[in-house]
Amino acid sequence: MDSHPLRLSDRTPEPPESHETPPRVLDLGAVVGARSNESATALLDDLEIAAGLQLGHVRLTVPWVTAQPKPGVLDGSVIETVKATAQAVRAGGGRLWLCLLSPEVPRWFDNEGGFTDEATARHWWPRWVEAIADGVGEDVDGWLPFEAPFAMANRLEPGDPRRHGTIVDTLLVAWRDAWRLLHGPHPIATSLDVRTVTIPRDDVVAAEFARREEHLRWHTWLRALRDGMITIPGRADRELADLAGSCDQLGIAMSGSDASDLEPLLHRTAEEGPGRPLAITFRPTGRDRDARGEAVDLVARRASELRSSFPLERLTFTDLDAMAVARG
Repeated sequence: MDSHPLRLSDRTPEPPESHETPPRVLDLGAVVGARSNESATALLDDLEIAAGLQLGHVRLTVPWVTAQPKPGVLDGSVIETVKATAQAVRAGGGRLWLCLLSPEVPRWFDNEGGFTDEATARHWWPRWVEAIADGVGEDVDGWLPFEAPFAMANRLEPGDPRRHGTIVDTLLVAWRDAWRLLHGPHPIATSLDVRTVTIPRDDVVAAEFARREEHLRWHTWLRALRDGMITIPGRADRELADLAGSCDQLGIAMSGSDASDLEPLLHRTAEEGPGRPLAITFRPTGRDRDARGEAVDLVARRASELRSSFPLERLTFTDLDAMAVARG
């Protein structure tokens, strides 16, 4: 028996039949394909590394900007890449999770306002989700429609709280729409960019911004997923049909050089969320690959320990090279 903390069994355990029964082994995985713009073989190289690490899953982001260069037109080569990736991953006993949104969106979508325009987002985002689900739905083992919604909204509108609130509302509707289209045999997971927000005591303006951030990172998304209520500072609360319970795994996205924040973030997520199995996407930080590898090792060990206290099912690292260092 291999005692290394990142070693997975040759056979990945089947998903639990209910939300209360955790899998036998923490499902460890990594993001692949993030460096595809650097080399034509980057994705294949990543898959080879992942296979060597015997990961339970890998996560691939489908580039919408490439997959739909024109409205309603789906690039067949992107579909074939996803299918080939799924075949390679499954051949090694793993599972493929698909993320449907990266920071770069199609130019035609952006020119029409993108997610800053409610009508444009409501029209084109569901059509993209439906198109990719029709194209590769049978090849995918899990869905992550988009991640880090707080950062996404900040990137789209960093300065105007009113417009920012409208974008947050649009993203919540987009999440609900993706859930309606993808809900089925394969799990759908969030990746919420939560963190501990410190409220300043000696700066009224900074304290107001911090309270807004706290609300948007935590209360807005977790209450929406739990109760179906959209609560955004500066806007009237409203209920959105089919938003309550719209995830199968309640995932959070975090980063760091150690595991010190892991337990408090999991505790609050489990306490305030809709009662789903938990998942983590972790971006290790550090001065070099060895330091990031140490962070991966610390987080993997601590996450395994915390499974006795939380229904933690899946841990995904964004740095495959750092995982290789930790595994080595």
